Amino acid sequence: MTKPQPTAEPTSIATARDVDFPGHIQLEVDASDVQRGIFRVRQRIPVPASGPLTLLYPKWLPGYHAPQAEIALFAGLEVSAGDADLPWTRDLVEVFAFHVDVPAGVENLDVRFQFVSPTAPEHGRVVATPDMLNLQWNSVVLYPAGYFSRRIQVEAALTLPEGWSFGCALRASSEGDVHKFEPVALDVLIDSPIFAGRNFRRLQLDDERGEVHMNIVADTPEQLAATAEQIEPHRALVAQADKLFGARHFDHFDFLVALSDELGKIGVEHHRSCESGTTGDYFTAWEKNVPNRDVMSHEYVHSWNGKYRRGADSWTPTFERPIRNSLMWVYEGQTQYWGNVLSARSGLWSKQHTLDAIARTAAIYDNRAGRRWRSMSDTTRDPIIASRRPLPWVSWQRSEDYYSEGQLVWLDVDTRIRELSGDTRSLDDFARAFFGAKGPPGS
Repeated sequence: MTKPQPTAEPTSIATARDVDFPGHIQLEVDASDVQRGIFRVRQRIPVPASGPLTLLYPKWLPGYHAPQAEIALFAGLEVSAGDADLPWTRDLVEVFAFHVDVPAGVENLDVRFQFVSPTAPEHGRVVATPDMLNLQWNSVVLYPAGYFSRRIQVEAALTLPEGWSFGCALRASSEGDVHKFEPVALDVLIDSPIFAGRNFRRLQLDDERGEVHMNIVADTPEQLAATAEQIEPHRALVAQADKLFGARHFDHFDFLVALSDELGKIGVEHHRSCESGTTGDYFTAWEKNVPNRDVMSHEYVHSWNGKYRRGADSWTPTFERPIRNSLMWVYEGQTQYWGNVLSARSGLWSKQHTLDAIARTAAIYDNRAGRRWRSMSDTTRDPIIASRRPLPWVSWQRSEDYYSEGQLVWLDVDTRIRELSGDTRSLDDFARAFFGAKGPPGS
């Protein structure tokens, strides 16, 4: 009797090469339907030749350390060339890949689809409300397989609701509610999200150089009313980071801040911006929100640690390649440490609150049962293992402990340097030497 045998493996997706993709991808996103949270996308994608072409939806996302892209919310895909509709098929194995057979003589494909964003938390993180939105470009773009993402140029345009303002690291020219962005590489586009809203305020945080701004959207106009005393520690954060690292590796930086009880919370780093979604009363209930104030410190530090300098296996040439995360105890652990330190130095936190926070972390890990069977370095795989879902027995299972236990590693390193140098050196000296050296982003 013949036993079952495996079928042939499907044709693999083209391996990415470090060569230029011919032409620029035109990307138009209509984000004006905030009542339903539907983002409508049109793309014109040049095609190098006739025959098979694979289009990819970004899967492995930097800052999430895992394949966190919401492919289930991708809908309505249509592909055409001129007046002819072209059939497409999803890859048999990689559900983020779509195959199209390009007819002879076709120079461009026209692609249309929607990103149907969550309308309630049980569907995922809410990214659009009637008053604001958070557009992450990875949710609204397809790109051709076979090229490093840094070699694919994209010209993006965004339509917002009437009268809305926005913050983004990309520079744009605006005609009414349509905003056209400078052409950038795909990896830069995806590293440059947008916060936009009806209630908007932009603050300059470094008066002398004018390179760092805070862009705030809020549920109500009243929530934007930060006082000078509340803004000052955010200015001091920028100044303290300059003192710590000794150099900037960005031409400008935009804090993207959402004050909302409707938009989903977020804290994600980027090279020239960061996404910080916090409670709507961040400023109006200032003293109550002390524990929330370190998020911006943490994400700002990431511009140096995690973006300018990044673990070798955390960098991938395309968004379909797995991220391996082995140095997350540096990427996130050291950033967690500096986030607390800079919160104290800037006045976002008091010295006592900082000491209490570190003491609490030390007490947790002194009693974390899972340390008996699982190393901290093994938790660097948790974004992939658990996809950041809640766990039933976190003390025994452990969950991304490279953040806070990693923070304690760097506290110990700082302490040892101070002890062994007779208090003449500290981790600050390492920061200036390692992160302050000149070099290209992502070194």
